[in-house]
Amino acid sequence: MTPCFFGTSERQLFGMHHPAQGAERSTGVVLCYPAAQEYMLTHWAFRKLAGMLAREGFHVFRFDYYGTGDSAGEAHEGRVATWVQDIRNAVNELQDVTGVQRVALVGLRLGAALAVRAALEGLSTAALVLWEPLVEGEAWLRELELLQARRDTRTLFPRPESPLEVREELLGFSFPRALRDDILSLDLAALPAWPSTRTHLVASAQKPEYQRLQERLEKTGLPFQHHLVPEEGAGGQESALLSNRILQTITTLLKEAA
Repeated sequence: MTPCFFGTSERQLFGMHHPAQGAERSTGVVLCYPAAQEYMLTHWAFRKLAGMLAREGFHVFRFDYYGTGDSAGEAHEGRVATWVQDIRNAVNELQDVTGVQRVALVGLRLGAALAVRAALEGLSTAALVLWEPLVEGEAWLRELELLQARRDTRTLFPRPESPLEVREELLGFSFPRALRDDILSLDLAALPAWPSTRTHLVASAQKPEYQRLQERLEKTGLPFQHHLVPEEGAGGQESALLSNRILQTITTLLKEAA
C-alpha cells in the first residue's frame, strides 16, 4: 500500500493506492466509502477488498472524503456535491499514477449513491458496483436514527427525547443540517438514467427500495444486474458489511467487467 495526498493545496485529500500484483489490468478500481457514521465498521472490509482486487491485477485506490478521516477539512464541511467531486479527483489521481485506461467504482451505502451521482454528472466508468446502496436518503437516515436511539438507551445519561433532525450530531459524528438536507434529497430510483455502463447491485438481503431501483433501471434499458448474496449465521447489518462472500462476488464481477 502506498499512502498519498492529492487534490489541491486548499483541499488536500488522503488516499491509499494498492498496486496491482502480477499482470496488470487496464481497468483500475476506486472504492467509495460510506458516511463517517459507518466508516469504522467497514474499514476492514475495504482493506480486504482492495487486497483481493490487487491480487487479481487491479490497481485499487481508496480515499477519505473532504472533512473525513485524514483528509483536510472539518467534519461540518461535508456535503454531497463536495464528495462527488472527491470521487472524480480520486479517479484522476489513480489514472495519473498508474496509467489505467478505465476505472470502475465500488460504492458502499452512501458511497454507492455518490458513485451514481458521479456517473450521472459525466464521470466515465467501466462498471458501477452498488454495495448495500443507499437508494432513498430518508430510509438510510431512519436506519441510523434507530441505531442512535438504541445507543442512547444503553447510556447512563440518555439524551432527552427530541427529533434527530434538529441535532448537529449523529452516532458520534458531526451531521449538520445542510448535509442532512442533501441526503434527504437523494433517491437513486428517481434520478435520470446515467450513461450506459454495467451496473451491479450487490446486497445480502432484499429490500423494497432495491426492487424499486431495479424496476426503474430496467425501464431505462441500462445494463443492470441484482446480486443477492445471503450470509450464513445471524445476519444483520454488521455481518452484511463484513461479508467475505460479498467481497468475493464483487471481485468476480469486476474481473468479468475488466
